[in-house]
Amino acid sequence: MISSKKQFGWKQPALNFMARFFDIREGEIQRSVWMFAYLLLFITALMIVKPVSNALFLNQFGARQLPFAYMLTAFFAATFSSLYSLLLKKISLDRLMKLTLSAAIFLLIIFWVFIHFQWLKGFSLYLFFVWVGLFALICASQFWLSAGLFFNVREAKRLFGPIGSGAILGGIIGGYITKLLASSWGSENLMIISMACLFCCILIMEKLWK
Repeated sequence: MISSKKQFGWKQPALNFMARFFDIREGEIQRSVWMFAYLLLFITALMIVKPVSNALFLNQFGARQLPFAYMLTAFFAATFSSLYSLLLKKISLDRLMKLTLSAAIFLLIIFWVFIHFQWLKGFSLYLFFVWVGLFALICASQFWLSAGLFFNVREAKRLFGPIGSGAILGGIIGGYITKLLASSWGSENLMIISMACLFCCILIMEKLWK
C-alpha cells in the first residue's frame, strides 16, 4: 500500500504520469502495477506455449485430431471446475494460485523432457496440447478472481482497463519471442522462457498478497 509520495523517490515522475494518464489514484498504483505485470507475464508465457503446443500437435497428428482434442479439453475443464470449487473451500486463493503456478512450471519441465527426448512422443504431445488449454483457463480465472479481491467495484471500473492492457502487451511480446526464436532455439526450448515468466508471476503474487 502507498503511504506517501516521498516513498518512491526518483520514480515519482513516472508514477505521477501513470496517475494522470490512467486515472490511478494514490494507494492504487502499487497494486495496479503488480497486477499489470502479472497479467503481462502470464499472457507472454501463454502466447509462447500455445503456438508451440499447436505446432507440435499439428505436425504429429494433423488437423483431423483437433476436434477430439478440443472435446477432451472441454471435458477436463468441466471436471476440474468442480474440483476447483472444492479446493477453494479448503485452500486460500493466494496459496492455490501459487500452487497452480508451481505445478505449471513443474509440468512444463516434465513436458520439455518428454518432448525433447521424444519419450512417448504421441501421448506426450497430445497431453501437452490439452494441458495448455486447461492452463490458460485456470490461470486466467484465478487472475480475475484475485483482481476482484484487490479492487472494489469503483476501482475496478477505472483500473481493469489499464491492467487488462497487460494482456495485449503480453500477447505482442509472446508472439514476437516465438517468431524470433522458434527457428534458432527449437519450439520446445521456448518453454524455458515460459517457465521463467511463471516463476516471476509467483514472486509478484508474494508481493501482492503480503
